[in-house]
Order: sequence, then C-alpha cells, then structure tokens
Amino acid sequence: MRFLALEKLINLHDGYRKVVKHNALEVLLMQEEGCLHIVHARCPHQEQSLQSAEVVGNHLYCPRHQYGFDLSTGWQIDGACGPLKVYAPIFEGALIGIELPDEQ
Repeated sequence: MRFLALEKLINLHDGYRKVVKHNALEVLLMQEEGCLHIVHARCPHQEQSLQSAEVVGNHLYCPRHQYGFDLSTGWQIDGACGPLKVYAPIFEGALIGIELPDEQ
C-alpha cells in the first residue's frame, strides 16, 4: 500500500470539497460539520458527479436523482443503485490522503 496525498490539513474547513483524479481513480474529499469524508466522486447509478451533492447529517444525496448514501459505510439509503465507495482518511504529517494498492 502507498499513500496518495489529497490535500493539506490547513486548507480544510466546513463546506470544503475537492475532486482528486489519479489514473482511473476519482475521489471526492469533503468536510461537513467538522467531519472529513472521502468517497468515490461519482454516483454508482449513472456516474453523476457528487461534487455538488447535498449532505444532511451523515447522508449524501446525488444531485441527479436524489439517491442517498450513508457516508460512513457507503450503503445506499434510498434509490436503485449499488453502494458508494468510501475511503478511510489517512493522515501523514500535515497531509490527508488515502492508501492505494501498490499497482495503482
């Protein structure tokens, strides 16, 4: 596993959102109500960008069809598609990122 840095911790604040692309991977880093979340940047239903998705509590809602996902688990809470990939935040010094398998 190797560390992929997404952002400097000093830049994070409530309402912060950033899409990071690395090869075929596209993740959305966001901070809402003091909580950091890192998820796949597109809805599993029709690949709609989630950068402008509404977040209510611990649920994210896709802007296209309002399908909802639990931000802790990625499980769908309503709608008709599969789960959203959720990544564990990794802290390395003053950076936040995710772990990638060695082949990515």
